[in-house]
Amino acid sequence: MARTHRLGQLGEEMASDFLTDRGYQILDRNYRRRGAEIDIVARDPKRGIVFVEVKTRAGQFAASAWESITPAKVDVLRRGAAVWLQENGVRGSVHLDAIVVKVKGRSASIEHRRGIV
Repeated sequence: MARTHRLGQLGEEMASDFLTDRGYQILDRNYRRRGAEIDIVARDPKRGIVFVEVKTRAGQFAASAWESITPAKVDVLRRGAAVWLQENGVRGSVHLDAIVVKVKGRSASIEHRRGIV
């Protein structure tokens, strides 16, 4: 479990850097409240608030990353977005995105999909 957790942390850090390099402002990370969870909350200057699910996979498991973003997972992300918005008094356009980080040996690739719903 510890190795999986470290891999997930690495993926979230890489995803945050990826978004920041593209002009996003990271507002929150690892947000957990009332059964809701969000890996990254960011502001895209073009689209507004973006709630990002990050999936990190290594080696042979990399292909399954997109498949793990199920309708149930999207519902959890939506619930988390609603709670985050309420807690932070934020209004405006909201988007749900996903980032998959695939780690192979010492290299990694990142794929960002906008609007996963």
